[in-house]
Amino acid sequence: MTTYVAFLRGVNLGPTRKVSMPRLAELGRELGYDDVWTWASSGNLVLTTGEDAAAVEREVAGVLLREHGAQVDVTVRSAAQLGALLEQNPFRDGSPSRVTVAFLVGPARDGAVARLAEVATPAEPFLVAGREVWVHYGDGIADSRLAAAFSRIVGVSATTRTVGTVGTLVAKIAARAETSPGDSRRAKDPSGGHPSARR
Repeated sequence: MTTYVAFLRGVNLGPTRKVSMPRLAELGRELGYDDVWTWASSGNLVLTTGEDAAAVEREVAGVLLREHGAQVDVTVRSAAQLGALLEQNPFRDGSPSRVTVAFLVGPARDGAVARLAEVATPAEPFLVAGREVWVHYGDGIADSRLAAAFSRIVGVSATTRTVGTVGTLVAKIAARAETSPGDSRRAKDPSGGHPSARR
């Protein structure tokens, strides 16, 4: 059994694409996953299953399409992968709220590094590492042209989270495993469904 985080792209950012976190957790349980919970309203679904990441991506995207009638891109990484990613953070001196990792659904398209370099400012160093792209938004994310057009620039769907969010998820997964070892079928959502390169 593997614990995964399914990252939903672009939900709850405005009046459209609203996804209830308690309902998202319910959908995960309906799919047969164990120890299902969510963290933050941005769409981070934690679950345990014997299936592989590709299957989880298909199933979660499929149930969201049936539930909402619109496509929601889903990218899945294991808890172990996320822990390893944090250790590989190339911008450790940056604020956890300004260093981001984008999870791509597949490899970046040819020429992605050059396109990123064209748009990124000097305050936005980045690193493309397989299916992840790190960016340090030194001047913040809100007004960044790079952040606004990121998926178009890399050429594939990408779901971005701050290092702070990823670190919180990894810590909560580890704490949960320590407090109830072997009890993978707990259904309660600890968050209540709410919120919560170039060098």
